[in-house]
Amino acid sequence: MELKTSKSSRRIGVILNFICLTAIVLLFELIKLKQNPKLLIYELFPLGIFVISYFIYFGKTGLWKFTHKSLNKLDEREIQLTNKSLRFSYFLFAVITLSLFMIYTLLGLQVNMVLMVSLLFLAHILPAYFISWTAKKIIEED
Repeated sequence: MELKTSKSSRRIGVILNFICLTAIVLLFELIKLKQNPKLLIYELFPLGIFVISYFIYFGKTGLWKFTHKSLNKLDEREIQLTNKSLRFSYFLFAVITLSLFMIYTLLGLQVNMVLMVSLLFLAHILPAYFISWTAKKIIEED
């Protein structure tokens, strides 16, 4: 597989996907604080862009599949790329998660399912974010 989109286009996709994920969590928290479930309709816009950007930048390019592939199916260069992306991603994930939990504690908010699902998705997509952001050529298709 070779990334056919330009580096700048991939970076825009990463930023767009991350901003939408963040907006989903923030909007949910704001709606919960105002206690007005009718405002949940506003979640549809960032959710729609999030899903579309995921399919364009991670589904179609195969990055999601690549970052979840067994090590037995990767060559040495791909293993090094995956290892580098995982090390960076899990460091960043730990910092983001601990920061969010500290903010929630300081603000007196309860951790909710939307945040937990978003963090779970983030843990899985961060390696693809890293590879999409940095790599010129990923791998050749099997």
